[in-house]
Amino acid sequence: MAIRPFNTDSAVGKSIAAALYSRRFPHAVILEGSSPEERMSLAKNIAAALVCTNAEAPCGVCPNCRKAAADSHADILIYSVEDKPKAFKVDLVREIRNKAYIVPNEADRKIFILENSHTMGVEGQNAILKILEEPPSYVNFILLCSSKSGFLQTVLSRATVYNLGQTSASDDESLPREKIIETAKEVALSVAALNDFETVKAAAVFEKDAKLLREALPVIQEIFAASLRIKYNAAEETSEFGSTPSELSQKLSRRSLLELIEATDSLMESIKLNANHNLMVTALCTKLRKAL
Repeated sequence: MAIRPFNTDSAVGKSIAAALYSRRFPHAVILEGSSPEERMSLAKNIAAALVCTNAEAPCGVCPNCRKAAADSHADILIYSVEDKPKAFKVDLVREIRNKAYIVPNEADRKIFILENSHTMGVEGQNAILKILEEPPSYVNFILLCSSKSGFLQTVLSRATVYNLGQTSASDDESLPREKIIETAKEVALSVAALNDFETVKAAAVFEKDAKLLREALPVIQEIFAASLRIKYNAAEETSEFGSTPSELSQKLSRRSLLELIEATDSLMESIKLNANHNLMVTALCTKLRKAL
């Protein structure tokens, strides 16, 4: 990884550079938006600046910067999980929390970079909240996510959010079928949860990805339709949706499933009419919850 000065042409770059140079960088930051590669690159650059021993950090030449560039610094810990719902397990969060109380080995600071942190469930977020509230003085957390909306408000209130800009797959790129199905299953299952937050959290993945929303909606509808068929005592079918339709058929009524199918149909029609994307994500959550 190349260590480079921060781009102060952008408001975000200028804000990050000012915080680092003043030695008042927040103990916890959330980097949202842009691409996964850009988020990780910026996180590593911030980590290098935090362990750098020179005034103009990151200098790129001190031993700490060189180790950071080689991804071999003992006090820069990177935790990566797949970008799929609930991939960031609570046990991993607890492991990170325990390690945070161990003092740094080589630098004055210890930095934890958590990739795809938006995939934490409520239990995982509550676990990390405990250390965000009262972190050791030498610890910094850098949480990387596609969108901050997947976080609880209590977590957001204890971190500084830097929005790196919107990104989405271009129209000529095909999304992996596995990603579409996993996202659709998570959104469909969230409807049967007892609170609205689960649906909002599951739908957060769409905020920066209009193409994923467009391709996932028909699959979400397929899942509801499969659930309804099971509800009408049709033979359980073997499909790429696994046990999701069966689970939903046990938790939702026929009326709810019919209304959910109608709701997704209405949303797909709105997309065809080029409705505002942000309003569409909001409408998705609202319509799915109202159908219950």
